[in-house]
Amino acid sequence: MPMPARHLWSQIQKQLHGRTEPEQLRVLRGHLDNLHDEWKGPYKDLRDRLRRQVSRLEGHDAVRSRAGQHDPFHVKRQGEATIVFACAPNAGKSALVRALTGAATIVADYPFSTPHPVPGMLAGEGGALQLVDTHPVVSGLAAGEGPGRPLLHLLSIADALALVVDVTDDPVASAQVVFDELETTGVQPVAGPVATVFSPKGKGGVKFTGRPLERSDEQGARTLVEAAHVEHAEVAVRTDFDAGQLRDQLDGDILLPVVLVATAAQRPDGDTGLQALRSHWPHLPALTVDAGQPESLAPLRTLLLERAADDAAATTVLVPLASDVAAKAGSQGRVKGARIWGASVGRVGLTVSLRHIVDAGDGVLLA
Repeated sequence: MPMPARHLWSQIQKQLHGRTEPEQLRVLRGHLDNLHDEWKGPYKDLRDRLRRQVSRLEGHDAVRSRAGQHDPFHVKRQGEATIVFACAPNAGKSALVRALTGAATIVADYPFSTPHPVPGMLAGEGGALQLVDTHPVVSGLAAGEGPGRPLLHLLSIADALALVVDVTDDPVASAQVVFDELETTGVQPVAGPVATVFSPKGKGGVKFTGRPLERSDEQGARTLVEAAHVEHAEVAVRTDFDAGQLRDQLDGDILLPVVLVATAAQRPDGDTGLQALRSHWPHLPALTVDAGQPESLAPLRTLLLERAADDAAATTVLVPLASDVAAKAGSQGRVKGARIWGASVGRVGLTVSLRHIVDAGDGVLLA
């Protein structure tokens, strides 16, 4: 009788800890060979999760295989967060990135005019975001089609994804191609922000950072972590605790905030395509834009930089501007803490540790 699938998943994750990525690939492939295709239910889900892990590691290897050469899909990260603009060919993402940032993107009326990533900076009061235009997504990236795994890796490590869709050109099918490719690496699209972030650690037990938890929430979180047989981890609560997000991450999923950006909505049949897009993914924010009309870009700019206009709770939608004070410390390894002025502390000038989570607009003085 095989071990229960959830326990086997936890055991495999323990076996991966501390190993190099080639060793991890060998372990994962060995377990996949032992999971028979006729096993259904939880074992099928386990096979799928392990295959996604293999795909992610193979993607990393595809990027590293360019060591010593110029890697056209490497983007040096800048700003508060990196948002990749993705789409099927000729949906208009290059024109949008240029209009929002002034970056020298290649805008043309023929497909595949963007052969490699082009970054630009979108500035705002809360900081600056890096927007990245890149090669269109084609079906079969995980199998080596088009740019292959290096592009897929770039998408999966973004802080958020702006999925640009021409709503007059079979928008549901176009968006589904991108989501299908992301699924091969275990990426799950969410409306954002990722409120609860799980990070496995090598020691220290299970620690909770960020926003304080209610006793019942902490007990529930510890139960989930223990059920996954995880002994050492950090659970960072950025906004509100989300047990579902924690459970998904314990199951091996990567949560990626996504916004749907609809182009060509003003054309005939544009409204029909837009409604189809929104109906298919009702949980994701969807905006209509036109790169040639600056006023239409304002809602997208607001969504990316600040907050959704219709969000009564005033929580960030795509990029959580609340971030670790440690991130603001950069490479200053001697920084031990900070004094904070703003909404995340109970009194002005409170001294906090580097584990404290700051709100957008907080003043920070590193100490």
